[in-house]
Amino acid sequence: MIVVLSDLHLGLAGAPSPASLMPVLEGASELILNGDAAETASPRIGARAAAELARLEDAVRARGIAWTRIEGNHDPGTGALHAWRADGAVLVTHGHAFHPTIAPFGRHAPAAAAAFAEAHAAAAAAGTPEPLRSLEAARAASHRERSLEHASSTFATVTGMAMRPWSFPQVIGWWRICPELAARFLEAAAPGAPAEGRVAPRAIVSGHSHSPGAWHVRGALVLNTGCFSFPARPHAVLIDAGAVSLVPLRRVRGEWRQDAASRRTWRIDELARAAAARSTPQA
Repeated sequence: MIVVLSDLHLGLAGAPSPASLMPVLEGASELILNGDAAETASPRIGARAAAELARLEDAVRARGIAWTRIEGNHDPGTGALHAWRADGAVLVTHGHAFHPTIAPFGRHAPAAAAAFAEAHAAAAAAGTPEPLRSLEAARAASHRERSLEHASSTFATVTGMAMRPWSFPQVIGWWRICPELAARFLEAAAPGAPAEGRVAPRAIVSGHSHSPGAWHVRGALVLNTGCFSFPARPHAVLIDAGAVSLVPLRRVRGEWRQDAASRRTWRIDELARAAAARSTPQA
């Protein structure tokens, strides 16, 4: 079983401790950290973040669980850009490549968008196919963003947004369009599947927006694992035995555990028949 987690933001106050995550990994053969695992790019808390990440990796490997790290916009250049699982039916990527600004409500969105456009054009000129073209552009945009804005606590982030009250409706709007952006990203990645010996992609797993959920968008299953910081609704995605599941995580006596009663599961071979004209939240 593969377990996908995102947006741990290790190093920040309130981030989960490595020990508290171990119950989530019971029965896992692989852990995929899908971006923003640790604030290692921060000059202020980078050392603490790196130490916490090392403790997590040690604990995971000690249990015989494979370790895969995918980078996000808070930790660019620290891991893979994406991962294909279930013979290519499931694409796992952080989600910051879905929009050229990284996040349109961010203080440095224009600078990120400029870096994205420049890198995207260079990748296109070099013949780089999608999704790598956009993923490489997102890496460049993330480096630009990190150079301008260091990691901060959840309280500081919310306080900063309070100084820009227009950012709150922007965030809500962002949450609404993220499933559509994810589906478009998956569609752009699909043409390369036969050449790489993969099946056509049918599901995409991301984080980044901090807004968990499951949606069907034009026949694709879009899953988001949420986050462990604000608004603190973490989920795990499980990929196992021809199925993919979204499971809320609950904190019980200081440990994070899967809420099996609220688990939602989809058969991968049935996703191609789950076409819909537009994004519809799954009950």
